[in-house]
Amino acid sequence: MDPLTFDYEDLHLRVDRGVFELFGAGRSELRVPLRWLGALVHYKKPDKPGQLFIGTVRDPNAALYGTDPAAFWYSTSPAFRVPPGDEPLFRAYFAEVAALAGRQVV
Repeated sequence: MDPLTFDYEDLHLRVDRGVFELFGAGRSELRVPLRWLGALVHYKKPDKPGQLFIGTVRDPNAALYGTDPAAFWYSTSPAFRVPPGDEPLFRAYFAEVAALAGRQVV
């Protein structure tokens, strides 16, 4: 099976053989098994760009995408914002990742 990838600006997301990897601007920033992966685009204000958080969750039964911020054990945020119109692109990618991991999306 080929790796499942997603590219957005200077961000490259990749899933291969049960491991998620985050690359930003040519360097690896995070590598985590799918069972502990959590992701969220968090919006503080409507109609303003949100911030992407990706990391590990305390409970492997937590939602993979749309994760409650309190569920994160560790998270990192790449240095860019996600406009509200682009959030469905992230949701679609992480829905595919969640299906591979047997986990849910909120």
